[in-house]
Amino acid sequence: MEGAAATIDIDTGGTFTDAFVRRGDEVATVKVLTTPHDLAVCFRDVLEAAAGALGTDVPALLRETAVVRYATTVGTNALIQRSGPRLGLIADAPGADAGRRGIGVFVEPEMVRAPEAAAATGTELPEVRELLDAGARGLVAALDGEPAREGELRERFEELYPHNCLDTVPLLLAGEITPDRDPDRRAATALFNAYVHPDVAGYLYRAEDHLRDQGYTRPLLIVHNDGGCTRVAKTIAAKTYNSGPMAGLLGARAIAEQYGITTLVTLDMGGTSLDVSVLEAGEIPMLAHGRVEGVEVAMALPDLVPLGAGGGSIAWLEDGVLRVGPQSAGAKPGPACFGFGGERPTVTDADVVLGILRPDAFLGGAMAIDADAARRAIATLAEPLGCEPEEAAEQVRATVHRETGAQLAALLAERGIDTAGAAVLAFGGNGATHCAGIAQAAGIAQVITVPFSPVFSAFGASRADVRHRCEAPAGDGAEERLRRRALRDMRGEGFAEAEVTLSAREEDRDGVRWAVVDAVRELPHAALAAAPERGEAGPPREALVRWPGSGPLATPIVRRDGLGPGDTLPGPLLVDSPTTTCAVPPGWTLTIDEHGAERLTREEGAR
Repeated sequence: MEGAAATIDIDTGGTFTDAFVRRGDEVATVKVLTTPHDLAVCFRDVLEAAAGALGTDVPALLRETAVVRYATTVGTNALIQRSGPRLGLIADAPGADAGRRGIGVFVEPEMVRAPEAAAATGTELPEVRELLDAGARGLVAALDGEPAREGELRERFEELYPHNCLDTVPLLLAGEITPDRDPDRRAATALFNAYVHPDVAGYLYRAEDHLRDQGYTRPLLIVHNDGGCTRVAKTIAAKTYNSGPMAGLLGARAIAEQYGITTLVTLDMGGTSLDVSVLEAGEIPMLAHGRVEGVEVAMALPDLVPLGAGGGSIAWLEDGVLRVGPQSAGAKPGPACFGFGGERPTVTDADVVLGILRPDAFLGGAMAIDADAARRAIATLAEPLGCEPEEAAEQVRATVHRETGAQLAALLAERGIDTAGAAVLAFGGNGATHCAGIAQAAGIAQVITVPFSPVFSAFGASRADVRHRCEAPAGDGAEERLRRRALRDMRGEGFAEAEVTLSAREEDRDGVRWAVVDAVRELPHAALAAAPERGEAGPPREALVRWPGSGPLATPIVRRDGLGPGDTLPGPLLVDSPTTTCAVPPGWTLTIDEHGAERLTREEGAR
């Protein structure tokens, strides 16, 4: 990595793909539309946009690049879209127990088989034949007891189904994915990994191949849901689940450290969803056993609470009552105002009708916005509500803020957190546009949004280091075995022992002591950018904007690059930047701090 000055960090979300690129003292932040039909397209697009923002081309930028890290939704998408292969499970529990195990999410119940034949002697595996005849395109063995049982099964399987035969399907052993001895979690985790593996592997290798085609000689590093990253070849598919949100939390931890914030509430609002987390004392909250669509798995996952509202969330009526989400228009067709064929009303369409988002300013004017299409979509709500589109749009925005704010307040109360001492960090493409309204509804009076908040998860990816964690029940020399395994994994990444930091500890898990060894190789990190230099403020502008609860108000519009540290402006106010609009409602005040962040504070008694 010596001699390379740039870092490229990318995050693919449901609607946009973002990049945070640092080259020396230069920083480029760019957004392109995610292409769900082929994520390789938006991966290429964002690299080209980043290079263009720095006045160069992709091969030249990559020659200067020390590291490319990537947080991606591909594993999550495979699950949501149910695009994984049909799987067969060989397990000790009878098929009738599939529901109890919680694995029906990933495997059709009739494909669950008990492995009585696998424990017998002989040359056949009749249960495997049954699964293949039933259409299984992948097999998972999750046997209770000693791991050797699964190894014996694989040996017999490879004798009968050699890899060079076309009818062979992959066989995954649960012990290869997790050492967890809980049979439910072992089976669910292995099935989940097998389900998302084909999509994850195929896409990530294509992304890495594209980098190599452009002259990049280092490995593409994939951000994992445990906060570390590894090269594609060392990535376990299940580790990509929630990698983007984890990247956002890595960035949030850096912000909490910089500002010395004890309780930091993150609001990650993109085009598809709103995720909330709470960092206390700078610690990223983790669940020892995370859940995937309600199924407990043997992976630690970030403690994120989805509140189900993004810019693309669809507004609809249920028995005359306005609802927003959880269904989203996504990237395609997207909100009606995007002009890609969407007709249903969304939060973004409401923001356009209200004048908060304007065609000449959306993504710095780089993306066309059809205000008439937004109005037509919102009019489908206005007619049954018996009001004008502007009033219906107010109701959509107010509903999002009221309902998500109430959910956030309840979450904080449940955790015993005093909202008076909490601060909100808002990021994602829509974070700055909605943060004040949500915070106010939750009873929080302080909001921070940094200049790169629209690509914040991409920035957070820049805080990831190469990490391998090895764990096993303690005792019988477990720690030393784990150290050797961790160093072996790091050699597979291309790092010598002298470059790696090892740490070991023991944890109590359900009354059992576990040995845990972490191996870390630090990578270049993109430092928090200094306050951007003040640019030309431009001529003063003002527009009539409808603010829920206040109605139409003459609202100043300023350019973000025309503001500098110390500037303080009262709401109502709109602050335009190339990738987002920060909405400062009446009763709130905006201050630019010494780091260039926007600090929003609510006046006491403001509605």
